[in-house]
Order: sequence, then structure tokens, then C-alpha cells
Amino acid sequence: MTTYAVGQSEDVERAFPTDPGAEPDRAARLACLREMHAHYLDFFVPPELSATVGEWETSPRVAEIEAAWNRYEEARVLAGPPLPGTPAEFREWYFAFAAEHEYRELCDYLRHEASILDVGMFMLAEEKVDGRFDDIIALSQIGSTGITKMTIAENFWDEMGNGDPATVHTDMFDHSADWFRTEVVAPRGVDLEILEQPETYNNAVDLLMYGLRRRYLLRGLAGIGLLEQTAPARFAATVAAGTRLGVPEHVLKYQKVHMHVDEDHGREWFEHVFVPIMERRPETVTEIAMGVAIRGNVAGEFYRRISDVAFGLG
Repeated sequence: MTTYAVGQSEDVERAFPTDPGAEPDRAARLACLREMHAHYLDFFVPPELSATVGEWETSPRVAEIEAAWNRYEEARVLAGPPLPGTPAEFREWYFAFAAEHEYRELCDYLRHEASILDVGMFMLAEEKVDGRFDDIIALSQIGSTGITKMTIAENFWDEMGNGDPATVHTDMFDHSADWFRTEVVAPRGVDLEILEQPETYNNAVDLLMYGLRRRYLLRGLAGIGLLEQTAPARFAATVAAGTRLGVPEHVLKYQKVHMHVDEDHGREWFEHVFVPIMERRPETVTEIAMGVAIRGNVAGEFYRRISDVAFGLG
């Protein structure tokens, strides 16, 4: 007979089992993660709608899912190799971890083998996990000071195209995704329901939850840092694939910009966000490392799942 955590709903237990040997139920996991995702996106209503939506409040149901999600992801990390315990250990561990999470197999496939439909599906999968990244960056600077605040502010300003409306990163990404949707994916009749995977929403809620829950700010900063550190390899591979396949230059503008911008961001985030925090409070290394490791698990599962279900369709 299955034993559930005290007070935990049956479907939440199936989605995020307390038994470390139990496999999550994919349907329950997808449903729970969709609930979390919808709740977080409600926070980001445009200003003109803000007076009509009421207070952003977390229901007991969403709080239950959040708690189970956190417990499950933490347990997965703690079941693996030990996390660093000091700032000195963190530096070596972090860069080794990031190097392992550039997803070289995925990048090699994109560079050398992917069809234009593969690239299109990859872009639309990335679009589906849009975590309001520019807004998350803006939220992440709250409470910071000095070089840390300036580094996050510079990152945000880059996301805003350094003040040029034509190069706002979100708009460039939307342009790229829209081209692949209309010119590549739609004409081939692919059902985009194939992207409705638990791993898709898990990837989306990671940065959203950690960005919106003050208790987990260090994990949010950690996840952003790992993303910035590892993303250039995927952008470079996407550009190489697009160039090989004859994708128009304007469609690849977002990826080309991020090949270099995120490389700078990754280095600066480590030196000017992680290091100052750990210098002031060395004990924060454990929480930062937990955020890095959870992000690595979540993103890795997403890329593997998308490779399995969305590549090779034609």
C-alpha cells in the first residue's frame, strides 16, 4: 500500500513521490506543474490589467505543490555527489558542473545532423518554457548593492537591447520563434502538443518559483548564473545549424547576440554576484550550490526529453 506524506494529496504524491525509489506519474506531474506555471504567470499581468486581477495570492493547493516540488528536487540533489561546503570548493565545483551541463550531445546533433524541422521544434520548445527572463532578472536585483546590483542591472539592460527597441532580446526571440513556427513547423503539420511534457513545465517553473519566492532568492541567482554560463554553447550550435540549413540571417539574430553576450554574463555573474555574496556570508555556498544543482537536473531533463520526442519528425 502506498504511503503519502502527511496532509499530501494523492495526485501530488504521485507527481513528486516521497519514496526515492518511486517513479513520478507523468500525467500527475504534468498537471501539477501546469498549475504552478499558470499561477506564476498570473504575477506578470501587464500594468493596464493589474487593477482588475486582485491580489496575487498563493492558494493552499499551489503551496502544497510547491512544497512537494521543492522537497523532491532537493532530495534528488542530496542523493547525488556531495555539494561544496566552502567558497573555495565552490569555484572548482561550479565550473566543472557547468562544463558538464553544456549538453554537448545536443549541441553536436544541432551542429551536424539536425534537420530544419528539428531546429524549429527546438526553438518552439524553448519558447514554451519562457520564464519571463527579463522580468526575473529585474526581480533578482532587489535588495542587492554595489557591484552585484550593477552587474544584474547591466545584464537586464542587455536584455533590453541597451535601450534600442529593435534589439530587445525578448522581441528578437519572439521573431525567431514565429519564423520557425510559420515557415517550418506549421507547413509540415506537426502537432505542438508533443511539447506538452512535464519536463517542459519543470524547466519553466524553476526560475519562476525561485524568482518570485524571496526565501529562495539565492537559488534563483544560482539558476540564472548556470543558465548564463552554459547557454552560449547551445546558441552557437543553433547558429551553426541554422547557417548550415539556410535559415535567414534575421531569424538567427537573437542566437548570434547571445553567443557572446551570455558568455560575458556568465563570467560576470560568478565574479560579481556569487563571489561577493559568499564573501559576506560563506554559509550561503550551500544554498547557491543547491540552486545550481537543481537547475542542472531540471534543464538536463528538459533537453533530453525534447531530443527524444521532438527530433526526427521529418
